[in-house]
Amino acid sequence: MFKLLSTILIIFLFIIAGCSSNNDKEINSGTLRHLVSKALTGDPDANEKLKGLLNNQHINKTDYNNFSIDSLTLKSTRYYSLLLEYSDPVLNRFAVYDDKLNLYILDKSLNGYLSDKWIQMGTRNFCFVQERFLTKDILSLDRLSIYELKDDSVNLIYRSLSRFADDKGTSYQTVETVTPKFIVTKMTGLQDRALDNQPDTFYYNMNAKEYLSKWNLFNSYVKQQVKEFSIIPIKPQIPSDMLENYNSKEN
Repeated sequence: MFKLLSTILIIFLFIIAGCSSNNDKEINSGTLRHLVSKALTGDPDANEKLKGLLNNQHINKTDYNNFSIDSLTLKSTRYYSLLLEYSDPVLNRFAVYDDKLNLYILDKSLNGYLSDKWIQMGTRNFCFVQERFLTKDILSLDRLSIYELKDDSVNLIYRSLSRFADDKGTSYQTVETVTPKFIVTKMTGLQDRALDNQPDTFYYNMNAKEYLSKWNLFNSYVKQQVKEFSIIPIKPQIPSDMLENYNSKEN
């Protein structure tokens, strides 16, 4: 009887050890890509492991424009940023996982052509995500979102337009300085000489947990340019509320 109980106990411990080993198993970019590919075919186990990255609209939608994975190592942990871009922006996804498949952020609000890049500034770590899309058929806009990796969390801390192009030329808003208290940007190429080459300051708002500008000069300038541009659109347009809230987290 004692030998039987001992045998059962040993088997039980091996099962526990095996489960623990599987849970602690580190992934790499290839593993993550394989899981997403399986989830796209409708594999529920794969999507469960990805913490609901996809929904039913994604099943068998392998005609994505871009599927990319980038990574950053911090304190012996590997973090993976994942971009999935479709012609239909409703299907677009941005997510950050670690090498244990813990999900840190899932953003479903990105539009157009997407690109991302991990950037280290001193002791701070960011992922810059750029969107490029059209409005009124020929007006081209870029929007920059900055996500910060900090204290085992990833948060969207800044979102604003960064480029506007029409038949008159191209204007930009570039991030010049990032500090814990503020972000300074600079505007160039604007038709409005009073604003051209001027800075804007986005101060960190503790309640919103993001950097906000009182005036949001570049967004206001672009909004006015779009409003004054007269054309009857033919191509599919980005939602009107997107144009009203360029720097909103919800859009």
